[in-house]
Amino acid sequence: MLTSIAMLLMLAADPSQAQPSGQPVGDQASMPRRLDPDKTEHRATRDDEPTDPWFDRPRVATDDPAFVLAVVESSRQGIVDARDAASSLDNPALRLAAQKIGAQNEATTHRLENLAGRKGWRLPEPNPGRSSTNPSASPVRANANFIVNQISWHQNTVAQFRAQLAGHGDADLKRELREALPGYQKNLDLLLTLKP
Repeated sequence: MLTSIAMLLMLAADPSQAQPSGQPVGDQASMPRRLDPDKTEHRATRDDEPTDPWFDRPRVATDDPAFVLAVVESSRQGIVDARDAASSLDNPALRLAAQKIGAQNEATTHRLENLAGRKGWRLPEPNPGRSSTNPSASPVRANANFIVNQISWHQNTVAQFRAQLAGHGDADLKRELREALPGYQKNLDLLLTLKP
């Protein structure tokens, strides 16, 4: 009995045993993942690519009402975070950047809320108790946190807008996104030059 269990364990661990697909058992991809021939430790760092090779699918356009709902919620939070940063950071260049980011988020939120009202799309509920997501820290750390968080947020926003523009969605929404995208890209370019 013990011998048969040992044989089963040895066969289960044998990489030469292949699945019907021809791939060894341990190298089979599961959805939505796919195999990456370049393992993470051997890959050169590339901009605008996720660091996890298993989740490297390009962004795609989503349902327009759901997209607007998510962007409005994110922009509302961005307004609060920018106001908090503009009043609490000690670096004047960062305070000015926070004001620009806040103005961009306010304009985008206002335009998308108006669009959603005209189209009959649902908007997120108001959150009067919304607080900033900026963590409290020492002045230099707070400056660095703001830059890193905003770079990440802007990269994500620019990628989402571009993906939505590439889809076959609502023409009015695409017009609003085309008008908003350069402002977010300009803010991202500014953030990439800032120092804590």
